[in-house]
Amino acid sequence: MAKTAMEQVYEELINRIDEIVKKDEKPRLEALAESLLQVEADGSMSDMRKAFQFAYLYQVKEEPVQSNHQLTPDAIGYLVAHIIDLFTEGKETELLDIGSGTGHLAMTIKEMVDHVNLSGVEVDPALAEINANLCEFLKVPMYIHPQNVVEPSRIPTGDVAVGDLPVGYYPLPAVNYKTAFEEGQSYAHLLMLEAGMNLLKDDGLGVFIVPSNTLEENNETIKKYISEDATLLMFLNLPSTIFKTEKQRKSIIVLKKGFSPMINNEVLIGDVPDFKNGAKMQEFLRQLNDWHEQYSRKQ
Repeated sequence: MAKTAMEQVYEELINRIDEIVKKDEKPRLEALAESLLQVEADGSMSDMRKAFQFAYLYQVKEEPVQSNHQLTPDAIGYLVAHIIDLFTEGKETELLDIGSGTGHLAMTIKEMVDHVNLSGVEVDPALAEINANLCEFLKVPMYIHPQNVVEPSRIPTGDVAVGDLPVGYYPLPAVNYKTAFEEGQSYAHLLMLEAGMNLLKDDGLGVFIVPSNTLEENNETIKKYISEDATLLMFLNLPSTIFKTEKQRKSIIVLKKGFSPMINNEVLIGDVPDFKNGAKMQEFLRQLNDWHEQYSRKQ
């Protein structure tokens, strides 16, 4: 059986990575970054992105990385893309990926929503290099800001901010952040969420992947933030089946910059069904679309 375009490019990437690792004794992710500039991408954007995706997954299996360096699964990326598509309605949109990592989430969104222009913020130089080279590989422009998004910056404002936010504590004091804790270290993912919202134009949209316990009782700072500086539109719990433990479960939070009470329109809160259940996913998307249609009529 003939190999697909994705399979052919994937094998070329793997072979080139193995050659670089053997010849130059480089870490596998560094070799992956180099290989993206040396292997010709021949196929659709979807084929080439998935070839990269599988090559990345192969490398991190051979040389494990921290959990925050894992790629966002396609099913989650597609759902984020669908939400962005609903709110942007085909208009040219400046999209900023907060903590963009390899750029894979942004590229997944671009695959589904062509009218977005991409920018990213990534402090890790190894991931930023993969991101830059992935842009060349996929022939998709993306401006990458190699810096810490929580620190002061001159990053241009955008229409939409997204991010699969790294979970954990921020090691430095956080100044002028409402989501910061009064004592001790603050949560990095909350600070990054607020930083991303700060980089939006008025009424801009934030779509972030966060821990499912983000709005629970002990997280008073984020509750204060979304009661003063942002409007909570959606909180969608991702299927528990795609996480190893309930503690690792994540959700999608959708915010509008600026606080304005929701009038005659409830915040959309619920559970996303198992992505493999086609019938239930279709019903969920119908409900999501209906909610957005009602929301749009009242704006």
